[in-house]
Amino acid sequence: MVTSMALELGTLVAAGVAGRPVDAGSLVAGLDDAGVRALEETARDELARLPTPLFEHVDDALTRQRSALRRVAAHAADRLGRPDELIDLLRGDWLRGRSVVPLLDLLRAHGLVDEANLTARLALFSAEGNEEERIEEFLTAGGRPPDGWLDAVRAFARAPSRDGWRELLQFTPDEVYYHRVRSTLRLLRRLGVDPDMVFQLATADAVTPDAIELAESGLVSVATILERMNEGTADSRPLWLGLAARASFEQGDRFGAARFLSEAYRIGRDGFFPTIQAMDIREEADEELQHMLDRAGVPRFEE
Repeated sequence: MVTSMALELGTLVAAGVAGRPVDAGSLVAGLDDAGVRALEETARDELARLPTPLFEHVDDALTRQRSALRRVAAHAADRLGRPDELIDLLRGDWLRGRSVVPLLDLLRAHGLVDEANLTARLALFSAEGNEEERIEEFLTAGGRPPDGWLDAVRAFARAPSRDGWRELLQFTPDEVYYHRVRSTLRLLRRLGVDPDMVFQLATADAVTPDAIELAESGLVSVATILERMNEGTADSRPLWLGLAARASFEQGDRFGAARFLSEAYRIGRDGFFPTIQAMDIREEADEELQHMLDRAGVPRFEE
């Protein structure tokens, strides 16, 4: 078995040196635990015998050989309950432009659900085409939707309402509620549901990051934000006013942005000021708006 494993390892390394994909996972999957331990030891011994290049990022035969051996060792370590090395490798793959999905699957397989979902949402900012669809599918699966869920969401999207939203989610288990809400909100946006309605749904229980993103993108009307503010507590009003200010700014209403921030800082108190929105508007404001914000009592945020 050792000879056969060494041959397979040599084949994988040769593929890596030639620039072809290294399917270390399949090699590891075909071995029992003793075989995996032997494979990891062999790969690390081979790696230790190789010289260390001055620049790991240089694409030459030596760095490709080292990379292939590291990948085999990392897959073996993961199989034996030590996933950190493989997580680092797959994260590096993603940052170099490869698919993020293998990293997401690995994180979720090891119970790192929050990290997996956060990584997926970060990856969505630059994902396109098939990669975007695969990430969306991953996030939807994170909410463990029941059979027929997508059909139910599509039906809801044709006539969305806050009452219908509560009915749609009423049997969602607590442990997946947050993830299902966020994945469903993203799906509704892709299905073309009006941003004002999505914002109302995204703030039905609490202010989700999706609601903040919608408001700060200028896609939600100021009237909708203020309507939602009037349903909340007095302490929360400055935060809603901050979102209204950012929406106004994105929609080209500089006077509205200054007016809403002025009111927020007039009635707010520590811990309830819209600091992030005020900082963002300050950073992008022209000189005239800067003076308006000064007169309105909105602080400057010096670095």
